[in-house]
Amino acid sequence: MKNTLLKFIGFNLVLVNFAVQAEEAKSSLEAHVHGISELMIVAEGSALEVQFKSPAMNLVGFEHKARIPKDIKTVEKVALTLRQHDALFLMSDTNCKLTNTSVDLSKIIDTDHQGNDHGSSASNDKHAHEDDESHEGHDANHSEIMVTYKYHCQDSISLPSITVNLFEFFIGIEEINTMWVNQTEQGAITLRHNNRIINF
Repeated sequence: MKNTLLKFIGFNLVLVNFAVQAEEAKSSLEAHVHGISELMIVAEGSALEVQFKSPAMNLVGFEHKARIPKDIKTVEKVALTLRQHDALFLMSDTNCKLTNTSVDLSKIIDTDHQGNDHGSSASNDKHAHEDDESHEGHDANHSEIMVTYKYHCQDSISLPSITVNLFEFFIGIEEINTMWVNQTEQGAITLRHNNRIINF
């Protein structure tokens, strides 16, 4: 029991340190740079959590609220792609099963306008476009999409590597600033098209 408690305390200290580093990394990216996304990976015992965050521009090609049918369809298509965890993340020599996926689109899709079919006339599209422009200063410049994947693994600490295939599905991503932590160590790497493997 005492050893378990010490491990728990030690792991929480690592997480605090990880959070501090993540905050520093976030501060350095305060300008919300298009083309750059973030990936955070935390492994504890049999639990593995992967959190992906990206400017919406990298994934859907715009950052205003999706209100017209064309934009809503684009966001929905991206959401479906983001749920294909087995295609986006290839885990080698491990037995991990996905237990939960959470896709947060609240910054890019307007739930108040979903389901309201006003037709696809030019006047309606023009009105929606003007509405988007009127919100330019509020939600167009900093819209982000966040996805969290939770896995149950036989032993997530010994995870050999993860190949990240997000570049193949989203051409707007140029770099992914990645940080990872488990119960024994932590690290960071910048992933690119020609360097997409995370070795733990």
